[in-house]
Amino acid sequence: MLRTIRIHDQHWEAAPRARRDDWRTTIVDLLDDGGIGDRHDSLVIHASSEAVMLTLDGDDGELRFTIEAARVSPLVAEYLHVIRRMQAEEVAESSAKMQALDMAKRVVHDKGARVIAAAAPQLAAAHETYRRLFTLVLSVLVDVTALPGAAAHRRHVGY
Repeated sequence: MLRTIRIHDQHWEAAPRARRDDWRTTIVDLLDDGGIGDRHDSLVIHASSEAVMLTLDGDDGELRFTIEAARVSPLVAEYLHVIRRMQAEEVAESSAKMQALDMAKRVVHDKGARVIAAAAPQLAAAHETYRRLFTLVLSVLVDVTALPGAAAHRRHVGY
């Protein structure tokens, strides 16, 4: 069972505290989910301008998955556009417009989950786990805590 998820040291050490705290929150969500790497102990995430690399390590050896930046970048741009709109809107969180934006954010998460699942099919069994992993991948690629719409990143309208 997966015990640790780490962001590659290069990213971790360069990140401000707020960003590391955001990563910790997402990592705890993924570990609590329990759906990654049933025969592996650790997952390391590393991102470059070309790709995101996911490396599982454990008693059964190492598994590496690569997700090309060209597959993830359009989703990152779409997601950031939605959370910026959520932050900019001057309507109540319970409004139909805000609910529509929250749904758009969920749709992007679903697309991101499918992209990661296609690139790393042995990583997890559940779609929800891949959705959580997309959240972490997104926050490794972009410092969402530095965006004007950072609060919208964690906000989910209830319905």
